[in-house]
Amino acid sequence: RQVIASYGEILLAQTFQILTCNAVHPVEARCCRWILMMHDRAEQDTLPLTHEFLAEMLGVQRSTVSVVTRTLQTAGLIEQGRGSITVTDRAGLEEAVCECYGRIQRIYQRVMPGRYPSKSGP
Repeated sequence: RQVIASYGEILLAQTFQILTCNAVHPVEARCCRWILMMHDRAEQDTLPLTHEFLAEMLGVQRSTVSVVTRTLQTAGLIEQGRGSITVTDRAGLEEAVCECYGRIQRIYQRVMPGRYPSKSGP
């Protein structure tokens, strides 16, 4: 029962944080948040992320995602492939992301200490 309650708390807190983030932060920072959140949970640097999926998650048009990911690629933070994004500079993404990423990360670490698959420091 504790795991279910913990999961519910995390899901609710994460949902509220993402809603707030979507309302106040630029799409570039929000895109970095999604990429980092996916990277935290993956066993590899190459993530199965399409522009269409990111557009839906960020609430923007696909063409906007194309501009943002091109900018991130030009900056050397990611590499794009067909249906995938490879994280090439995680520290750079962490510098470009808004504070919402860290808040979500801390929620997981507080509610489920030792179980959160973070690839960065606290």
